[in-house]
Amino acid sequence: MTLSGSLELELPQGDVLYGYRIDGPRNWHEGHRFDDSIILIDPYAKLIEGRRAFGDDNNKICRFFGTYDFNSLPFNWGENYELPNIPEKDLVIYEMNVRAFTADETSGLDPDQRGSYRGLIEKIPHLLELGVNAVELLPVFEFDELEFQRRPNPRDHMINTWGYSTINFFAPMSRYASCGGGPVSASREFKEMVKALHGAGIEVILDVVYNHTNEADDENPYTTSFRGIDNKVYYMVDLNNNAQLLNFSGCGDGAVTSYATDILL
Repeated sequence: MTLSGSLELELPQGDVLYGYRIDGPRNWHEGHRFDDSIILIDPYAKLIEGRRAFGDDNNKICRFFGTYDFNSLPFNWGENYELPNIPEKDLVIYEMNVRAFTADETSGLDPDQRGSYRGLIEKIPHLLELGVNAVELLPVFEFDELEFQRRPNPRDHMINTWGYSTINFFAPMSRYASCGGGPVSASREFKEMVKALHGAGIEVILDVVYNHTNEADDENPYTTSFRGIDNKVYYMVDLNNNAQLLNFSGCGDGAVTSYATDILL
């Protein structure tokens, strides 16, 4: 198989946005979904630029790109930084969604801090008061919360607040940055959150779900990255049935793999 690819660059406000165009065999029945008319997201991008405000109805069909941070210094974890390393049998785990935990005004936070990584930092005393020594965070990787609103369907009034339809597994969710700060701020504030939690003796567990992405199924495909790069590698297909996606997880679409896992930071 021979592929051709090209790098796309744009320079808004001095920042670099990039994606890939990838071409290859167009044989659907062999599992290929190449389309060089689509600019694809780098699946290994550490920062993703896209919609800045969570649930922004004016920006439903948003394009997402990889981006870089050329200006920030390396994050300072501190010379004596240590992980809590609490034995598993002693964990008191609070499962939460980063945004939902402080999004409501009852959180008592400033509106610019609500629903953000920094908002969670502000509530660490509350967690300690509850006796919590570990937080399990629902997906904190870039996802499209307006995925249900791409086309008319019974759920087109809903917003995906849980984050289980991932766009990229390496970039922090940019709309969890405070004040609509975007991907660079999100990356920094995520690290600040982890550092603050660890400093308070609280473990951080990430809920990572690989069994469905934002690219949907072959009936309503939405190619943004994995499918356009190599559908047969990233997804499981049935070559005996017109290369239809296999679904063993009950999530309504194909799977990058067929399992979920947790990562302890």
